[in-house]
Amino acid sequence: MKRRNFIKTAVISSLGSFALNSAEAKDQNDPVRAGTFKMAVLNCQNVNGGAGLAIVMQTPHGKTWLFDTGTGGFSTPKGTLDPQVYNCGRDTIFPYLKKEGIKEIEGLLVSHGHGDHMGGLEWILKNVPVRNLYDSGYRFPGVDPAAHTQNEVSVHLRLLKEYAERHPGHYFEITKGAKLDWDPDLKVAVLSPPKEFFKELPNPNRMKRDTPIHHLLNANSLAIQIKHGKNTFLIAGDIQEDYLRKRLWPILTDEEKKCDVCILPSHGIHSIKEEAEATRPKIAVASVWNPWAKSALAWRVYKEVGAEVYATGIDGNIEILSDGEHLSVKTEKVRSKNDNINSKK
Repeated sequence: MKRRNFIKTAVISSLGSFALNSAEAKDQNDPVRAGTFKMAVLNCQNVNGGAGLAIVMQTPHGKTWLFDTGTGGFSTPKGTLDPQVYNCGRDTIFPYLKKEGIKEIEGLLVSHGHGDHMGGLEWILKNVPVRNLYDSGYRFPGVDPAAHTQNEVSVHLRLLKEYAERHPGHYFEITKGAKLDWDPDLKVAVLSPPKEFFKELPNPNRMKRDTPIHHLLNANSLAIQIKHGKNTFLIAGDIQEDYLRKRLWPILTDEEKKCDVCILPSHGIHSIKEEAEATRPKIAVASVWNPWAKSALAWRVYKEVGAEVYATGIDGNIEILSDGEHLSVKTEKVRSKNDNINSKK
């Protein structure tokens, strides 16, 4: 895979000021400075969908955590992955880990069992040492044979079971209120789903193809908050806007919603005003590719609250660094005038 130089695009103070910085980014082979928290939202490729999420995080004391594994084809009955089908674990996450000099994952969080979030899980578990594996423990009741996601859910459950059997005591189910011990300089809390899980929300306007196994798994996807000094990161999961408004927001405090960096719920495609006004981030990231990256509602609703908005489908890999006080952003690609981003009100 060809390496690209990252471009330093911005330095953002946790006190709220924003200034462009034209200094060149440091060489990507340099190690992350001690005391720095680095979050990289990787640019997954399109496999039967419009979005995907894979986040690599390096803690101030040198541990690596992974949140979701993006898109990818699943193994054949013989247990092999089709080399002709893109796999985020093999083709995007692993090259990034190699470039960063990362040889093991301290912990891997699987937000839920949909292919755009766990498509690379099988390859990663087979090829990279993973010390601990986490998910919410939510299990869709029964099966939904009409849903296109049924096979993905089955693969997800199989991989969790196989890992737990191979690594007793290293698989964990986590829900709201859990505290995760990642690093002495970080405070990590699970915000969603609740221990009792979200039940089905009637919605007469729900699209026919948005079946229960789709919207309920999204609703019960993991969401976490990470605090590093004055900076707060929110990874909001894949919860859809109706569940977010009527189920999640009522159980979160204002402090739990507020953040400096938001990895947007539902990939930023269907962002709503209430979501942006409650979180008010300085940096908002949509993990989505074109054409949805250009038309995502995130551009409008988050810019209205003063956020700098990024999308993997336009900006490539997006790296966010925190020293506990300031934030900096590096993007893999330089935007062109032809991107035609939809930011109209």
